[in-house]
Amino acid sequence: MGQEARKRLAELLDHAQQRGDFSTRIDVPAGALRIDVDGLGELQLPLRAPVTRKLIAQARQARFGRGEQTLTDTGVRDTWEITPDRFTLGGPDWERTLNDVLGRVRTALGLPPTTILRAEPHALLVYGKGQFFLPHQDSEKHDSMVGTLVVSLPSQHSGGELVIEHAGRRTSYRASGKRLTFAGFYADCRHEVKPVTRGYRISLTMNLLAERTRPADAGDAGPAADLAHCLAEHFTQPAEQRYAYGRSLPEPPPNRLVYLLDHEYTQHGLKWDLLKGADATRAALLRQAAEQADCEPVLALAEVKETWDAVPPYDRYDYYGETEHIDDCEDDECEGDCLLDPDGEPGAELRRTGDFSDYELTDLIDDEITLGWWTRPDGTGGEQISLPVSYAEVCATTENKDLTPYQSEYEGYMGNYGNTLDRWYRRAAVVLWPRQRSFAARADACSEWALQELQDHLTDGKPELARSLARSLAPFWNHHGSGPDVAPLFTTALSVAVALNEADTATMLLVPFGVETLTEHHAPDLSKAAAQYGRAWVREAVSTWFGPVGAYSGADRETWLESLPGLCDALRTADGDAVSTLLVDGSWKTIEQQLTSWLTVGRGAERRTGLERLGTGLARLLQAAAPQTADTITTVLRGLPDTVLECVLPALRTMAAGDDTSTAHAFRTLADHCEAQLTALLTRPVRAADDWSLSPAGACRPGCDLCPSLDAFLTSRTRRTTDWPLAQPKRQHIHSRIDQTGLPVSHTTRRQGRPFTLVLTKTDAVFTRERKARAQAETDLAWLRTQGPQPHS
Repeated sequence: MGQEARKRLAELLDHAQQRGDFSTRIDVPAGALRIDVDGLGELQLPLRAPVTRKLIAQARQARFGRGEQTLTDTGVRDTWEITPDRFTLGGPDWERTLNDVLGRVRTALGLPPTTILRAEPHALLVYGKGQFFLPHQDSEKHDSMVGTLVVSLPSQHSGGELVIEHAGRRTSYRASGKRLTFAGFYADCRHEVKPVTRGYRISLTMNLLAERTRPADAGDAGPAADLAHCLAEHFTQPAEQRYAYGRSLPEPPPNRLVYLLDHEYTQHGLKWDLLKGADATRAALLRQAAEQADCEPVLALAEVKETWDAVPPYDRYDYYGETEHIDDCEDDECEGDCLLDPDGEPGAELRRTGDFSDYELTDLIDDEITLGWWTRPDGTGGEQISLPVSYAEVCATTENKDLTPYQSEYEGYMGNYGNTLDRWYRRAAVVLWPRQRSFAARADACSEWALQELQDHLTDGKPELARSLARSLAPFWNHHGSGPDVAPLFTTALSVAVALNEADTATMLLVPFGVETLTEHHAPDLSKAAAQYGRAWVREAVSTWFGPVGAYSGADRETWLESLPGLCDALRTADGDAVSTLLVDGSWKTIEQQLTSWLTVGRGAERRTGLERLGTGLARLLQAAAPQTADTITTVLRGLPDTVLECVLPALRTMAAGDDTSTAHAFRTLADHCEAQLTALLTRPVRAADDWSLSPAGACRPGCDLCPSLDAFLTSRTRRTTDWPLAQPKRQHIHSRIDQTGLPVSHTTRRQGRPFTLVLTKTDAVFTRERKARAQAETDLAWLRTQGPQPHS
């Protein structure tokens, strides 16, 4: 049902009377304009070549905008430019003529009759033979700018056509040789100037600025009762699932409707009274329907990405016949289906960017729509948001594929995927939601606003209203705890959670955040929450902040551990011992899991790097822990394999660099353990020069018939090499065992006979690794005895 309502709404708006087109042309007599240029005086129209060449002498190479940059590149724009401070427009009939033209442009473009257009000179341009301007969009140089007016001065020339396109339609305007030619079009329309083939094309470009004398009357747009009925149905029927396999539970009704408009707008230009063409008509209808359906409407900017299954033109790109077999493929059973791509690289991605307008789009694979900015319902301005829009919330009269994307990227066939075309669009939208759901609809897009609203209601003595609104956040709030600067959001959420005095709602507000958000600043409110809701509540909250068991803990967690001692001290000062204990326990569980994982890594350099990085966090954890907890952690560490020293020693060095001695006993115990282990290592006999034995790799799984033979070779004192005839899968297994355990054994394949022969060779690293380990142990032992933690006196 949900889709039917959206479909009918889009069709109703498609049939609404459209006011105007995206561009128009008007010709007037050349005598209506007098133009004076510094250094030349009045230009006589039509312009002749000798005068035009003098005009070029007064000009500069034209520039163009790309993002925030202003560039000069004759490969993109090749024309001469005179800025408006160096020319004057006038004449007895110019003002009257221009006002008449602007009125006709307003009507032709479908702007409301209440709109007054002004034209602001931008540049005087001269295109000589071969000069051009590639397809582009004009930037809106003023908050009120809606379009561009190009005034072509009469001259004898060929080529230089102005080509304008929008929503799959193109129109071309050729300047007159005797009259002034005005071409008006919306600023978001892509347009270009074709190369001049003979003579000179001279044009005056002007920015079209729109002003309203009074608000447009939405009633003028026609009846909206049917649209209001569609809105009511959309917001009361279960949301449609895009892909429903078998039976599934019905979804709740959508929170909003997002109707995509046809034109592009900037934040400054996105105003109800500056909408263009059909957008103005449809938006007025939607506002009238929203009033009848008791909905709130806002304008928004949307970023759209679509991924299509696409077929390139066969005459441009044909992969067949361009592949070749990889001669040195290691697959013994390969029958010629292991192929190189056209560039000669096996498995290389074939990805290109460009226009791709001639590619055939077959199936829509995926799409993403995100609202990035919208106006406030009260009309007081706009706000930055980040709101993904679901399939069940979107409708449009004009499909994305019928518009021109601002970027496209094609990925060629890759064997099991590819032939996909990604297209990106920028579209404006009218977003509507039921007035009674206004808080949740806005909160989903802007969590900072939602929390501030709750805070204001609590401050104003309206706790029941705040609780009711807070509960409405539950369906989507779990997505609002991530981002680069989430700490201020958590601060407000924690304050609100305490003030609500409702345990379940407080939990819901705080669950999305990660433990990395907590700082000393939060200690007072954390302590209040613990006292108010109890230890069980705190335990649940802290467990969610650490995430599920086994969850990845990255650089943010490592940075946060640096601040853990200060946070725990602040909590204990504020009577938040329960919180500090749980934070230490959760941190230790995370570090212990990482320790266990790193200790199983056989590749020495990789393992040492990981364990050493973990050492700083371990030191901070021990400093934050209560003495009894620190002793428990120390006991566990002493029971781990000797390689744990690669973590414990960096932890001791970190502690030694600080002044904290609250857990000195734990650090001294660890130092004693390390000293004993290092001393034992150094008392072992030095490896004999002819001893090539290595520790066994061990069985990978019960019943493996390869690993015992591998271990027999590894533990042999005398065998340095071995030849092992093995089929490819078995060779790969031995390769992986050697690489995973970091053994100093090289492995190559002799490609003779069947099966091929795996050649294993023990390397000199058998001896060099041991020498390096002994040298490092001597260095570490010396440091422990002179600079390490000393007995507490």
